[in-house]
Amino acid sequence: MTILYDIETDGLFLKGIEEGIEKGIKQGIELEKQVFVYKHSSLQEFSLEKIALIVDISPERLLEMLLAYLQTEGQTKAEAIRTVEAHQARFV
Repeated sequence: MTILYDIETDGLFLKGIEEGIEKGIKQGIELEKQVFVYKHSSLQEFSLEKIALIVDISPERLLEMLLAYLQTEGQTKAEAIRTVEAHQARFV
């Protein structure tokens, strides 16, 4: 006897799809924030505190993102820290 079951109407299946969409949206928003931080920090028109306020993230999270980005661009951790410090000194 053949049992036919439409998985696309299953409650758990639909819940999983919804959770996946929400997770994708959150990841997309996080990626856009990172791009904004990288672009605006490289332009050096705003202080890091102002960028954090605009992007609506904590200054600590902004520093984490920026240091990680600079290291992926080939800077050592020490060089990345100096780059960030130089940026911050510009706005003191």
